[in-house]
Amino acid sequence: MIEPGGSLGSVQRLLNIRRLVVAALVAVLVAAGCSPGAETTTTDGVTSSTLETSTTVGDDTTTTTTTQVTFTIPGSASDSIDPAVVDEMHDELASLMVQAEEVRGLPFIETPTVVILDDAAFRQRVADLIAEDLDRDELAVDTAFLTMLGMLEPGTDLYQLLIDLYTEQVAGFYDGDAEEMVVPAATDGFTPLQKITVLHELVHALTDQHFEFNDEYESLIDNGNGDDAAAFQALIEGDATHAQFVYMESMSPLEAVQAATEALSYDSSVLDAAPSWMQLDLTFPYQQGLVFVESVIADGGLAAVDTAYQDPPTTTEQVLDSSKFSRSEQPRAMQPLGVDLEGWDLYEEATFGEWGIRLILGIASSPGTATQAAAGWGNDTYEVFTNGDDVAMAMAYLGDSQRDAEELADALIAHIRDAMGAGAAEESGGGLLYRQGDVYVFLDRVDDALYWIVSTDKSAGEDLRSQLGL
Repeated sequence: MIEPGGSLGSVQRLLNIRRLVVAALVAVLVAAGCSPGAETTTTDGVTSSTLETSTTVGDDTTTTTTTQVTFTIPGSASDSIDPAVVDEMHDELASLMVQAEEVRGLPFIETPTVVILDDAAFRQRVADLIAEDLDRDELAVDTAFLTMLGMLEPGTDLYQLLIDLYTEQVAGFYDGDAEEMVVPAATDGFTPLQKITVLHELVHALTDQHFEFNDEYESLIDNGNGDDAAAFQALIEGDATHAQFVYMESMSPLEAVQAATEALSYDSSVLDAAPSWMQLDLTFPYQQGLVFVESVIADGGLAAVDTAYQDPPTTTEQVLDSSKFSRSEQPRAMQPLGVDLEGWDLYEEATFGEWGIRLILGIASSPGTATQAAAGWGNDTYEVFTNGDDVAMAMAYLGDSQRDAEELADALIAHIRDAMGAGAAEESGGGLLYRQGDVYVFLDRVDDALYWIVSTDKSAGEDLRSQLGL
């Protein structure tokens, strides 16, 4: 699945969680059965494949036929793909479709369409989708904002970094807008790791047919606060990741070793070189989503996951602590900041959420400290303003208690000092003012509330502080 989102405004893409796959494959010792065969017919590059599966009860065998799978090979790609490879992919894809139905416990409602592209055409389609989502002007603001917060090194080309990340990591995806599963042609049939990836994406196609999550997710991207989209994405990806792990349990020991070997040898140099917070943010919907979905399943089985699509998690807090999801714990009520900067443009009004705050704090604090300081999240809202190359942010936060706000304040002080290089603080109006570094920073706690102002322009920072009465 290729989609924008993320708790810090980053664009998220399908990542094959290869490190996670390796860990799970070590425990796979179940022998696989024979793959069922498929009958195929081809007309003008469109192949329909009908798969027959066998169910044995005692000495009797009953044969059933599944829904057809439609494979399309565009004319430009068909000339460069070996027909024998296509035939083998047809059989494997049809088999994987049936296994997706089995591990997810749902049937395909409509014939899924799988588009097979040669390497060049696949890379181009990925590049085209990325280009649709990445706006250079917006990324310039994102770069300035993240650099101001100490999350990117000055001079980082965020656009190219994201292009390189997604090109390196995408190995197949579900295009929700086109309702197509897109895969590159395999050289000699799918490898075990590719089968895991394809099954993951087939589960997306399957669940989108039942729950129509793509439109709802896109609506959250356009109209949500960022944190809600990240939470919903964790449900979507956690669901598919759980299904792929169930499928992995049916792999033979040989396939498990092959998949683990392929995962270990895969080039992830771009991801490995990315900022650590970005690595965590990209894998959040898969790793944390998996933990969340497994907790939901433990409480009510796959039916509970189906229900979750109708009433999904609305905060990353609910994903990180599924008990808050089960009791429908909502964020504390907050008023909009209501600030404005004359001559400046309001670029974004959003929510960091518990996960976003944890990412920020993790730059200068240990994982345990960052997790503890973010865990008391009650709600937050922030606004980002731009004026040419300058950027300014005002944030208001509510803790679940005064102690939670105090813990966050302590962690933010460490972040401001160590990650932002803001220098020593001076007391000002009951808060802490930093003005020795390259940016203006003001931090103030009032009971269980916290206010954080950061600006590359001192006068804008002072103006925001004045409007908030700090």
